[in-house]
Amino acid sequence: MKARPTLKELMEATQLSRATIDRALNDRPGVHPRTKHAVAIALEQLSGRVPVSSPSKHIGRGTLNFSLILQAGDAFTDEFTRCAAAVVRAGVRLKVVRCVGMSDADVATIIREEAERAHGIGITCMNTDVTVSALRECMAAGNAVVTMITDVDAQARHIYVGVNNRAAGQSAAFLIGRNLQGRESPAVAVVVATFSYSCHEDREIGFRSLLRHRFPNVNLVEVIKGADSGAATFDATRRCLDAHGELAGIYNVAGGNEGLAAALREYELVGRTLFVTHEVNRVTEPLLRSEVIDYLLTQDLARLVGTTVEHLCAICETRRAQAQAILPIETYSKYSL
Repeated sequence: MKARPTLKELMEATQLSRATIDRALNDRPGVHPRTKHAVAIALEQLSGRVPVSSPSKHIGRGTLNFSLILQAGDAFTDEFTRCAAAVVRAGVRLKVVRCVGMSDADVATIIREEAERAHGIGITCMNTDVTVSALRECMAAGNAVVTMITDVDAQARHIYVGVNNRAAGQSAAFLIGRNLQGRESPAVAVVVATFSYSCHEDREIGFRSLLRHRFPNVNLVEVIKGADSGAATFDATRRCLDAHGELAGIYNVAGGNEGLAAALREYELVGRTLFVTHEVNRVTEPLLRSEVIDYLLTQDLARLVGTTVEHLCAICETRRAQAQAILPIETYSKYSL
């Protein structure tokens, strides 16, 4: 039998913090039963008492159950659910879990509950301590974890599936910059819900950096906090327009597009302010067709779900997971939708 493993070895095996492992080993209060179980299994494995486990420890010959958890807006969640229903793979059962408007603590609870009955989790969520901790527990317990659309800390998932969000922001900057390059100092703004979504942060960084590098004539006047809701985005956009006057362009990295569109209509800027945003759904499609939105950047959601399922299956079959699976960025105008 091997010597008792060190705390460092247990940290590497479980992806949990030193303090959490210490509390679990000494049976102190405040440690989730799944966490205690994960530490106990790792202790036995590293001591040589049981064979090393992997996500396949859940797998027999039956159906693989995957939960797709969405901490996102209503319109995106509805479209994702519709696309997920069309993805069929033999031996796989998909469950979409809506977490619209939920706090990070509630999402973490959902993660732990779904991990109890699922072989793997695909998730779109904020990259916060509480959600990352829950995902690390899932991995330590042998669940496959795939992030979709927006990423979390690399140690809390096996693979990220989605577009390159930095490049998506650069694409938006290129569209706006090319359209405005003949103007002397056009004012533009970018709308962000929260930088806790890593995709929002990456898109804003990509947008800002390409404007600065390629289109120095374009003046980024404000980062608007839209809170991913129509009402909040409407109010924030009106405040921006009151402060800066007419905007030549606006890029929304987030949701709340109905509120942004309403503000542009109120200030009679439809057709005058170039409007670029993300995702084709029940809110953005009619706005694009009516020329309120000029360009949509998106990814094929059916392909996203299919790729996520493919990698969840691969992880459960113990094949090595790559760090990310990058999908193409699709660009739509009224005439190409």
